[in-house]
Amino acid sequence: MDNEILRKLQKVELEILLDVDRVCKENNIEYFLVAGTLLGAVRHKGFIPWDDDIDICMPIKDYKKFCKIAPRKLNKEYFLQCSNTDCTEMWFAKVRKNNTTCIERGDEKKRKHQGVWIDIFPLIGVKNDKMWLDKATQKATLAKTLLKKRYSSFGSFKNLPLKKKILKMIPLKIVRMIANAIFNSVFKDHRKFEYCYYLWGSPRIKSTFKSYLFDELCYVEFEGHNLPAPKRWDEYLQVEYGDYMTPPPPENRNGGSHTISIVDLNKDYTHYCFK
Repeated sequence: MDNEILRKLQKVELEILLDVDRVCKENNIEYFLVAGTLLGAVRHKGFIPWDDDIDICMPIKDYKKFCKIAPRKLNKEYFLQCSNTDCTEMWFAKVRKNNTTCIERGDEKKRKHQGVWIDIFPLIGVKNDKMWLDKATQKATLAKTLLKKRYSSFGSFKNLPLKKKILKMIPLKIVRMIANAIFNSVFKDHRKFEYCYYLWGSPRIKSTFKSYLFDELCYVEFEGHNLPAPKRWDEYLQVEYGDYMTPPPPENRNGGSHTISIVDLNKDYTHYCFK
């Protein structure tokens, strides 16, 4: 991505983050910077120069509260995207800006909101036990698969396979309720567990972090703003990245786990999709 476009994209993402920050402060919701966003705050006092998104995390109780109130509390420029508000099977949420376009490669034909976004990952408690983690992953994957198949059943009813025809006859509200019940059987308060994990795009639930890493918060500078971060950010970043203060070689400096194919900060994503 052109550096000038990337910087403009980052500024829009910062606008979204600051509105999320406002909602969280006004409604006593805990959140904090994680992943490349926290690394950028520590190493660059802002975005990693080549990073193209923002990642924040919320304990599961706060995450649920945010998802409940965000559609009413966010500025009208923004849209809360989760499995209850849009055609997505994600187990995390995004806040997207209306009347913009930021489409990941492979999503060009998906019928969902595809404006500029920031990621919001729920933090859950987990056991450091392979069988427990496998079972939790299976449950969460079942919920995601149920949603994905229901959302992909929007085509001509006549041409759908029998299983999708049956699924399509079930009201979407009911499918979401079932999926949420499955998710809730897995998503537990991290403070009651020795280990925890924040849910992002990974297909598996893991016991990556000790829960005490997120017990206390502090504030770090990010693009001229003081924003919350884990107080033990040094230990967290070592677990996540190892020698985090040493930038990767130029050939490995990219946006992370996704590739953006279309960016337009002045046109709505529907200009490029749904045609």
